[in-house]
Amino acid sequence: MRRADFAWSAPFRIRRTDLAASALYVAAAIAIAGSANPFWLFLLTSALITAVVAVSVGVIYDNAGLLSLCQMSFAGMGAWTVGWLNLKTSLPYLAMLPFAALVPFAVGILVGVPALRLRGLNLAVFTLVFSAAVARVVFADGFPGLIEGNRVRPPGFASSEPGFFLFCAAALGFVGLAVVALRRSRTGRWWFSVRRSERATAAMGRSVVRTKLSAFAVSAAIAGLGGALLVALHGIVSAASFQPIESMTILTSALMFGAGHFEGALLAGLFGRLIPNFLSDLGLPQDIAPMIFAVGGVLALSQGEGGLSAALRALISRLGRPRETPDHSTAASPLPACRLSRLRGDGPMLDIQNIAVSYGAVQALDDVSLTVTEGRFVGVIGPNGAGKSTLVDIVSGFLASSQGRVILDGMDISSLPPRKRARMGMRRTFQQGLTPRDLTVGGYLDLAGSGSGLPVEEAVSWFSLPPATTPVAALDVGSRRILEVCGAIISRPKAVLLDEPVAGLAGHERERFVDALAEVPTTLGTAVLLIEHDLDVVASLCDTAIVLDFGRVIAAGTPSEVLSNPDVVAAYLGRAS
Repeated sequence: MRRADFAWSAPFRIRRTDLAASALYVAAAIAIAGSANPFWLFLLTSALITAVVAVSVGVIYDNAGLLSLCQMSFAGMGAWTVGWLNLKTSLPYLAMLPFAALVPFAVGILVGVPALRLRGLNLAVFTLVFSAAVARVVFADGFPGLIEGNRVRPPGFASSEPGFFLFCAAALGFVGLAVVALRRSRTGRWWFSVRRSERATAAMGRSVVRTKLSAFAVSAAIAGLGGALLVALHGIVSAASFQPIESMTILTSALMFGAGHFEGALLAGLFGRLIPNFLSDLGLPQDIAPMIFAVGGVLALSQGEGGLSAALRALISRLGRPRETPDHSTAASPLPACRLSRLRGDGPMLDIQNIAVSYGAVQALDDVSLTVTEGRFVGVIGPNGAGKSTLVDIVSGFLASSQGRVILDGMDISSLPPRKRARMGMRRTFQQGLTPRDLTVGGYLDLAGSGSGLPVEEAVSWFSLPPATTPVAALDVGSRRILEVCGAIISRPKAVLLDEPVAGLAGHERERFVDALAEVPTTLGTAVLLIEHDLDVVASLCDTAIVLDFGRVIAAGTPSEVLSNPDVVAAYLGRAS
């Protein structure tokens, strides 16, 4: 990555608010260590450890969008590993911590490979079953050192209650900084992408399972560290601390407070330990605490992503400064064709041969064939339900056809999954607009154009996008659509499938965008298959237009020829009775 790119991706850039929050955290930890009595130090140390496990929930849910109900099982593995090493070896406590993270990390990979092909509720059920199995098979016989009374002791400098409290505060701070760095890195941006849309992630050439697996394994390692801290706090632990109900409780509290951010994880840890204590003081059963967190988690989910911490950050952001309005007054600035063009000739780049697919008795596509030449636009038009989007799904690999072939640059890619087609030079966009809201404009373009050699700044200028530092969440719907198209194009694909890219655009924004699109074939040598309802755009951009109706090609030729074809007019307007 070039030095200039850090302005928008900046995985290690420290903001003033980060410094202020860090200073406040350190000052509060030192003040508590110096003034709190032993009972409150124990309680708050437990809260810090719970916050570490909550951070692991934030990684897997807030970042990657996965519901896991086995985080306390991974914490138990970390505790079990430290207990076993303490019983069998003479390693100091600090030397055991890496193993407490590595064992759950490895188990997370082994479990995640089959599990992460599941989604949503199915994944949650799988992880709950896994948690129950671990509790019954691994933890049922007790933890190493429990019978022998072999206690795990923290390092000498943290052997006192204030010392161990500060040690846990430092561990939580370190984990928080590491997660922030990951969130701002390319790995973290892929997590946000797969949370927003698995289909869009695959269309950019990224393995969805591998992306989920990295988040799952990292979250397991963080939870394992939390378990290692817990066993050092108590000296000896029992299986009761790592039952499935504990995983569900910490998940709901993490959802309630938004553990994807440090302050949300800290609040989840504090309330997770303080509320049961308050209930006990009031003489109420502690079973009420999980119910409180469950209700809070449901309410947080109903209000949107990120929980309480996201709501607080949004409020502070609105109060801190007025929203900036990007300047879109300049015209599109095409890149120099002489520098980027790779045109070799007029040979076919994308060849779609005899594609057919049916849904039961409905024939969605019937023997559809077309060719897109290198450096040319081909438009596919037709009334709603004609099969245009189905064609894009088949060509890009998201839908299997019952017959036919897809040839890209002379190679048959009909059997390849979407991510491999993308890596071979086929990219696509979606009607719905699937750009991740958690990224900046530059961060998204960096992901989408990985390895293209096309600078983000030039891409932003070419498509008249807002500055690279602008959050995607701050863009309007039209700008997000332009951003997605720009991301597909700057990867310099051999062929790109644009599914209604101009929908929702109007006025000067639409004109600038169409001007930028017009430069794509000659600038990059890309073959463009354009699916579009706007017939004026098709007429101005396309060399050839193909008309579909009820899944069949009813006309092909220049835009002017097909638009005057009686069969096409009848398809759009209906035949006179």
